[in-house]
Formats: sequence, C-alpha cells, structure tokens
Amino acid sequence: MRCFECQHFFNRLSACLFLGISLFFACQSSPDPDVVKPEKGDIETESRIEPIARPPTPEETFEQLKQENLGDILDNDFKTLRRLVASKTYLDFLRRNHPLEAQYQTYDAFWEIASAHPSRYMPFLEQTLEKPDEEDAANAHLFAVHYRHVLTRGYHGEDPDTFQDEWVKLIKGPGVDIGLKHFVDDERNALKGFEIAFLAVEIDLYVRKIEQADAAHAAELFDKYGEHETLIWIALKDPVLIGYILKDFTDVQVFQRWMAGEFHQ
Repeated sequence: MRCFECQHFFNRLSACLFLGISLFFACQSSPDPDVVKPEKGDIETESRIEPIARPPTPEETFEQLKQENLGDILDNDFKTLRRLVASKTYLDFLRRNHPLEAQYQTYDAFWEIASAHPSRYMPFLEQTLEKPDEEDAANAHLFAVHYRHVLTRGYHGEDPDTFQDEWVKLIKGPGVDIGLKHFVDDERNALKGFEIAFLAVEIDLYVRKIEQADAAHAAELFDKYGEHETLIWIALKDPVLIGYILKDFTDVQVFQRWMAGEFHQ
C-alpha cells in the first residue's frame, strides 16, 4: 500500500512538473501584447520600395559615351563628335553637372549661355576696367569669340586680314558700348578712341593666352589617353571648349595638329 501511495505521489509530482514546464515555455513564446505586429499589407508595401538610383559619375558617363561612339571619333565634318554632344547621355550629364539659370534643350543652347557667362571674363575685366559689370562681360565675349575664330582660321591657312571688317564692326559696336561707360573724355565730351583700341588688343592677348592653355591641356590629354578618349574627356571636363572646337575647326587634320600641340611649340 505504501509503495502504491509513493508511486501515486510521484505520478502527481511528475504531472505537476510537466504542467509547470509547459506553462513556462508557453509564456516564453507568447507575443508581447504591447508589441504591434505589422499588417501583411505593410510588409508587402515595404518589399515593393525600390532604392533611389544615384546619378552616374563622370567616369561612368565617360564609359557610356565611349560605348555609344565606337570607332573613329574624328570622321569627316566631326560627325561623330557632333552626335556625341547632341546625345541624351551627354545632355543629361550637362544638366546634372553644369546647371544654368535658363533651361536648355540642345548643346548649342547650352554653349551660347555658358561660353558668355560673366564669370569667364570678370577676373580679366576687373584688371582692365573700373567696376565692370555683366554688360561689359557680354561685350568682351563678342570680341573673344571673334579673336578665337580668327586664330583658328589662321591654323587653316587663312589670312587674318580678311577678318578686318568684322573687327571694325566690333570696335564700332561693343567697343563703343564699353567706351561710353569707361572711356569718356569729360573735357572734350568725346570717347577716348585709343583706350578702346587698347582694350581690344588686351582682349586679343587674353584670348590668345587662354587658347594656348587649352591647346596645351589637350596635348597633355592626347599623350595620356589617345585621340578617341581625349575628345570624350574634353567634352566632359570642358564643355565650352568642345564647342569652340566644333565651331571654329573645319579640317580634321588641322585640328589633330592643334591637339598635338604643333601650333604652340
């Protein structure tokens, strides 16, 4: 009988222990009532969120332009180079890296604004004029475009004197505009013609200096990357310069000589 009671007691004890252990693990796995589970719809929404794509780097844009313009980039009439600067890839790059106050849809529209930007001329004008403004910069730009074109046509074998009439028009137009603001002889109520002509010469020398620096930089890139890659890098690093190249050079071989540094040795 005693043995039976002991066995009965241990059976009860085992049952209690089993029940206690079960309750313990059940409590551990029970959810915290204060913790709100996300709804199924929320989980699905989160899984559908896509990461925001970052814009391509200049190096990645270079590789893309390189793939889009395989072969000889210096074909007749610079057709491949013109197609490159008109491509969506290149225009998207300009809008990201060279934003302008005015919107532009083409490369030519970008160049017209960027090449004449006052920041390109103010450091020079501040050394030659008293309190120059944006109008002075715009007028100086007209001279600069003319002088750069004359230089380039000289590389093609053209006589600079054939552009004399255009120079006279510039003196009578933008030159007079600058003169009325900065070179007026109050005693005689007349423009100081010598000062205007001297300023035109100074702009000429300034343009020659910039053009020579551009040629030297192109020659360095040419030695480092070769012809094809150099032109793509110039388009990315100096989009205004690539515009001068396309506007002023008409002979591919002359341009190759310029890029190799032949005209500035």
